[in-house]
Amino acid sequence: MMFHCIQFEGVRGSMVSKSSENNSTIVNKVLTKLRKEILSGKLKEGERLIQDEWAKKLNVSRMPIREALTHLEIEGLVEIIPHKGAIVTPITPEDIEEIYYLRYLLEGIVVEKSLPHLTDEDIEQLGDILHEMETLQLTDDTYDRYAALNKQFHEILRKGSPWTRVNKIVDNLGISPIAPKLLAKYYEKTQQEHRRIYEAVLRGDPQEVKLAMQYHLLRTKNNLLEVLQKMNEEEKNDQDDD
Repeated sequence: MMFHCIQFEGVRGSMVSKSSENNSTIVNKVLTKLRKEILSGKLKEGERLIQDEWAKKLNVSRMPIREALTHLEIEGLVEIIPHKGAIVTPITPEDIEEIYYLRYLLEGIVVEKSLPHLTDEDIEQLGDILHEMETLQLTDDTYDRYAALNKQFHEILRKGSPWTRVNKIVDNLGISPIAPKLLAKYYEKTQQEHRRIYEAVLRGDPQEVKLAMQYHLLRTKNNLLEVLQKMNEEEKNDQDDD
């Protein structure tokens, strides 16, 4: 009897794991599709995303649509309003130009001001975060973890700044949660930039940290613009084919 019970539990565990994996795959496919529709401009600002309609279009249940919309809200691409649902709030090339121009100016200054006030513990934590980012295998299931690590990395670099108002402005500029998912192909280069920033921190050179951060932000902006342009071209080609 014990033998049969163990076998049953093993099969059940396998089935649950497989079911969970399949659901995660469906959610990621839905998320990728909706994100592309918004960023390419096919879905316009203010447009309402109705769960039932998208469930039919993508031949899935409402649950993965609901989960994907929650992710898109975190990324800033939709706003979920009670009694109205999800409303499209796209990020345009102009938004990226504005956000990263401001970050280039302000975040560079903030990290420069912050460095002399970072503790040994802060710097050790930066190293731990960088190590995890460098060894993380980017997949649909690890993007959120990477985005969280990236956010922590930037926050620690800024935390020592006595210019608290500027730091708050940088905090509110947004876009970070979505960037890692769009820039997966630039992952290796991005990690090299993060390491350059960290090594400047270890050398204790505020000006070098500022310049390394500005270089990183400038490259990120250009990469995001390139990705959006490609999405727009693909959307235009799809329309021409239709």
